[in-house]
Amino acid sequence: MADNLELLVIEKKEGVLLTNIDKLETFVQEKLKEYTPENYKGDADAAKKDRATLNTSKKTLAQERIKVIKELMKPFEDFETRCKALEKNIDAAAGALDEIVKAKETAEKEIKRAGITEFFITRQFSLVPLEKIFDDRWLNKTVKMKDVQEEIDAKIKKIYADIKTIEAFGVDVETLKPLYLETLDIGATIERGRAIQENRARLAKEAEERAEREQRAKMQEQQTELAKEEIKAQQTAPVASLAQQAAGVPVDEDPEMTYTLRFKAKKSVLFALRQYMIDNKIEYEKLED
Repeated sequence: MADNLELLVIEKKEGVLLTNIDKLETFVQEKLKEYTPENYKGDADAAKKDRATLNTSKKTLAQERIKVIKELMKPFEDFETRCKALEKNIDAAAGALDEIVKAKETAEKEIKRAGITEFFITRQFSLVPLEKIFDDRWLNKTVKMKDVQEEIDAKIKKIYADIKTIEAFGVDVETLKPLYLETLDIGATIERGRAIQENRARLAKEAEERAEREQRAKMQEQQTELAKEEIKAQQTAPVASLAQQAAGVPVDEDPEMTYTLRFKAKKSVLFALRQYMIDNKIEYEKLED
């Protein structure tokens, strides 16, 4: 059909359009000299009237131009319409045949896909499914099965190498491996590992700073409590002395007292505290470990 589908031009005339455009050009150029602004000084009404005349003349000329061009283009418009109709009919026929071609191509791709799946199974690789590394380009006729197999082996080799890279990273390995298998992006995985490390360090620092803040607050609270007790002791001491003197009891300016306290600190600090108490003859009773 394509050999016989040749569009032949039986007759074509180019540049055949006879008009009086030459005379019009000469007439208009001469006539426009009468309408220069110098001829209307002080006479706006005349200028307004002649302006309307010029606009009407332009409109008349434009209408005639459009009419002539439309008449000249009619054969070409008819020709274009009929050609487009033929092209549409050819497209419809080609579309019907396209379904047959596509069905055959789909069947061939499925056969090739089955072969690729069978080869992948022989690699005994189960870290990721075939779909995770599958490249639709492999189904093209231009791509040889040998090249597909080599690409699959290369992808498997890279995954194993990336897993070793993650293990060499040494931190959060069991977290990063599953993440890598989701994305197969070693760069993003390592970057995620670094981010986890940085976040952990920030959290540890915050926990340490918080513990220090809480300890300072506790020490301040204890210091305040001790100061209150000392003031109270000083206030009640004179009363107690008078009572003891009246009863004939010797006055003890620094009487013995018994406290029950619970200490919390590092082991070395607690050992040092017990040693201090021993050195200063402070009796204590160990209640529990």
